[in-house]
Parts: sequence; C-alpha cells; structure tokens
Amino acid sequence: MEQIFEQLVARFRAGSWTVADNILTGQVEAPVTEDLVALPPRDSAEYCKLAEIGRQALLRGELGLVILAGGMATRFGWGKPKGIFPVYQDMSFLGWKIRWAQLLCGPGLPIFIMTSFHTDAAIRAHLAEHGYFDHVPERIHIFQQYGFRRLLPDGSFFSSSSGAEDHATPGHGDFPLAMRDSGLLERFLRDGGTTLLFSNVDNLGATPELAVVGFHRQSGMAMTAEVAAKDPGDKGGAPARVNGRRQLVEGFAFPVGFDQESIPVFNTATYCFCASALNSQFDLPWYIVEKTVEGTAIIQFEHLAGDLSVNLSCAFLTVDRNDRFIPVKSQADLAVAQVCIAKKHEWLQNSCQQQAGE
Repeated sequence: MEQIFEQLVARFRAGSWTVADNILTGQVEAPVTEDLVALPPRDSAEYCKLAEIGRQALLRGELGLVILAGGMATRFGWGKPKGIFPVYQDMSFLGWKIRWAQLLCGPGLPIFIMTSFHTDAAIRAHLAEHGYFDHVPERIHIFQQYGFRRLLPDGSFFSSSSGAEDHATPGHGDFPLAMRDSGLLERFLRDGGTTLLFSNVDNLGATPELAVVGFHRQSGMAMTAEVAAKDPGDKGGAPARVNGRRQLVEGFAFPVGFDQESIPVFNTATYCFCASALNSQFDLPWYIVEKTVEGTAIIQFEHLAGDLSVNLSCAFLTVDRNDRFIPVKSQADLAVAQVCIAKKHEWLQNSCQQQAGE
C-alpha cells in the first residue's frame, strides 16, 4: 500500500490527477428493471426457499460476517470509535451487531472486525470488557486496515496542530487486501468458508439474513449489493449500468447532468461476497476527497468497497429500508434510530423463539 500511496501522491502533485477525475467517463445509465430484484416477503414460499438455502450454508459452516469498524466517525462528535458508543439500552453498536448475529446464526459464526489505527485498541478493550458479548472469543477475528497521510491542497503533507503527522483511513476499499494480508481470508477459505456478509458497524439494520444469503448464492454472482428505496432528498451511491454493465456508482462519481433521481434506489453499503472472488488483486478507482481538519482544508485519498463491482459480477437486491437500513451518522439521528432498533430487536427475538418452537 505504501507504493500505491507514493504513486497517488506523485500524480496529485503533478496535476495529472484532480478532483474532476472522480467523475466517471463512459456511458452511465440507470439500471434496467430486471437489474433490481426485490427480496420476497417473509411470509412467502419464495422467501422460505431462499432462507433454506442460506440455512444449509450456515449449517455447513460456510458463512462469515465482516463488520467495518475502522472509520474516524468525525461527524458523530463523540471522540471515541463509534462502534463502542452505547447506542441503545447501554449496549454499543458493536455489541448489538454481535448479539444479533449470534441470535440468528449461533455462537460458532466467524466474525471478522476491520479496525484501524484509530479504533483498534479501543475495540479490543471493549470486546474483552464485555466478554465478547457472549460470542465464542476464538470466533471473533480482528484485522486492521491501512492508513494514508493527509495532504494540503498544494500537495505537501499536512500535520496536526501538535506538529504530528496526520493520517486517515483510505476508505473501506482496502478490506480484501487487509483481510488477505492478515491471513484471515486464507484461513476462512481453508476452513470451508464461501460467503462473507459485509456491513458497517453503525447500520444495525444489516443483520445476517439467511434469505439474503440464499438469494446471493442462487444468483451465481460474485457480489450482491443491498439497495433500498430512496426517500426525498436522499443522496449517495446507487446501482447503475456503466458501459452496459451492472455497477455501483458513488453519488459524486455520476457524470455532470446525469439525473440521479432516475434511479429509484440507493446503495446501503451492505454486501454479500463470494469469499474466493476476494482472493485476487483489485485495481479499484481512487478518489480525491476534500475535507476540513482543525479549520484547514486537506486532501485524502480513498477507495470504496462498492467499487469491487467494477471487477466482480454484481446482483442488486432491493430490501425494505425500514428493516435493513438503520444508519446513525450523527447523534441527532439517535432518537429515530432507537425506535427502529427496538422494533428490530423485538422482531428478531420473536422470530427466533418461533423457529426454536418449530
């Protein structure tokens, strides 16, 4: 990654790579109707069929859960990793993600948590302090993503007010490489793992749902992206067709003049991956991201996991946003999110009790 960073810095300083290059070239179109497949209703025979495919994969030990917990979460305004924030009933985001995964899939599910230089120590301490939330400790695996120095707009390196070098995580696009370099991807594959379920720590809607697994496996695609209906004013990434091929596109990467409202759904950043497909080298697009740190305009370089769809065959699965998408990007979102979390928790408990009684 250091060599990649040096190359990016050189291109930026030479002026051959600018913010304008964040925008896609080529033919970009809205997805066609058949690209967007809806997850069947839970009381339908088709849903039950998909859930059974997922359940069999779980029983064979083929599933693993990836939780992203490396972000700086500066918008959240807490000063600590967001994953350990007591979001509901004094339990953290990470605690709920692990508890619900165990409830749905059992304590043997391997859980892979991607941390960063900013969050690693605090998350390890949080897990130990809370007894790994009753999950088998040996089934929770932690690996760190990489870090890049930030730059000033003139290309020189930015240092904090203390004079120290300032680093940021380069987005979550490095998760396959970081998981490979840790040895955990090879171990998962060696142990018979085939499918990785990927979500952000702050989206408590993204629980392991076996029907989603079943859809992914039945689709034959290397990647499945969960998409959900847009509400008025929603912005961000979305599924599209790029040069005739299904691909996720970040909101800022759409060509100028493209009507993003022509796409009725958005990318929730919750994915299923064929694990073997991740055991490759990917040349993902890099983006120049402009931010403000300590009142100073800075530049950082990022790449994103959704852009794995550039290289991997990808299915788009439309899900219920009220059920599968409960994001908390700022503390102002907490009140609404806690109502959704309570409903989710009640439904999960009732559902699992019913299954246990059958």
